[in-house]
This record gives sequence, C-alpha cells and structure tokens, in this order.
Amino acid sequence: MYRVIGNHERIIDALAGYTQIANPDEISRGKRRYHLTKDNVRRVMFVLDGDFLLKLKNEHKVLNVLSAPFVVGVNPTLDDPPVYLERIDYGKVSFIDYEKFWRLVFEKDLFDDAMSILSGQYSDLMNYIQLPKSNSFEEVISLIDRWKKLPPHLKKRFSALYLIENSSHLSKSSICRVLKELKERGELQLVNGKFV
Repeated sequence: MYRVIGNHERIIDALAGYTQIANPDEISRGKRRYHLTKDNVRRVMFVLDGDFLLKLKNEHKVLNVLSAPFVVGVNPTLDDPPVYLERIDYGKVSFIDYEKFWRLVFEKDLFDDAMSILSGQYSDLMNYIQLPKSNSFEEVISLIDRWKKLPPHLKKRFSALYLIENSSHLSKSSICRVLKELKERGELQLVNGKFV
C-alpha cells in the first residue's frame, strides 16, 4: 500500500506545475462531479485533498472510495472512460490533459510510477466486474471483503449497508438479511452499522 501511495505522490508532485484546478463539471442534488472527459478531451485527475467516490457513469454505482493523494484516469481506452469522481464533503482536484500526462511521464522518467497506478486501477475494475453475482449471499460476502479494506477514517463515515447497496444492484432487504445472518453467526462485527 505504501509503495502505491508513493507512486501517486511522486506523479502529483512532479507534474504539479502542469495541472489546473478542476471545478465541478456537474452538480446533481448537491453532489459535485468531475468527469474524466471534458469537451471531447480526456483528462487525468489528481485528487489533492479530501475523499471522493469513484462511480460508474451509467449506473452511478460506487466502484471505489479514493483519498488524497490519488491519480485517476491513466488507463488507456478507446472510448470515454466509464467513471467519474464525486466529492464526498470537501476536496480539491486538479487535472492535466491525458496526452500531455503521458508525454510528461516519459520525459520525467515516471513510467514505473504510472504503470503501478494503471495496474492498480485496472485491478479495481476487474475485481468489480468479477464480483460473484450468482446469489445475494455470495455477492454481499464479496462486497464485505472489499469494503472492509477501506482506511479507518472512511469506515467511520459509511455504513456497511450504504457501501453494499451503492456498489451493487441488491435490494436493501436482501443486503440486511445477509448482514443479519452473518452477525448472528459471529462472522461479521459492525458498530452502529459500520465496519470496525
């Protein structure tokens, strides 16, 4: 984990002079959203401060919760990236054009850092796609394993129910049924509905 954070920090520090502060591209019900493509130009976003939800565009499902420092949008894709950032409470984001980002990565010998970040983001996406969805019990178990890995300050912020509901297509009642069963078996410990 430390090495990955170091990769993000090195890239953010090295490219700070080439970025611009990002303003929200959309505000929906008080939620500030930042898109990885604006005016048909791809952008790499640098989370400089605060916490952000990384959400899938078409379903608005939570793919990950990101804390500063974090670099988003380095993955190569032919289409508009299918994700966006949503600010949780506070936060600061800057951006750089995708093409310029990769040119500077090569110029400044940051390729290893960029590849580490790309690999981590690709793994996150693949883990989400490959979540067991054969039944609600298996899906909830997989999502619990995933969300229990959040940093402590984020575990205190979100309930298990919120995280699982907003990263799946399961109903609240299905999720609650599984959570209750796991707690009764002693396989899950929650404090005020939150992971410990």
